[in-house]
Amino acid sequence: MTTTDRLDLKLSSTDKQLLQQAAAIEGISVAAFVRCAAKQRAAEAIQLNRALSLSSRDYEAFHAALAEPFRPNEAMSHALTQVGARVQRV
Repeated sequence: MTTTDRLDLKLSSTDKQLLQQAAAIEGISVAAFVRCAAKQRAAEAIQLNRALSLSSRDYEAFHAALAEPFRPNEAMSHALTQVGARVQRV
């Protein structure tokens, strides 16, 4: 792994000791431990941000909407009519 960027942070003595102890248990450097832990937490945060959560009521409404056939509203019907008049089938 080629590293070119730096990330500096200030820690309390207690936090530094905690990280040193954990890194020693894992048998890696503090930098490697912090890098690995930070990357794992970042991935978790991104995944949580991407996840969609629905209440039971909202899930039922969503599921019911998917089960129904598509019915365009008035604006969509108008747009489909306009496009149909402009597009030629070959």
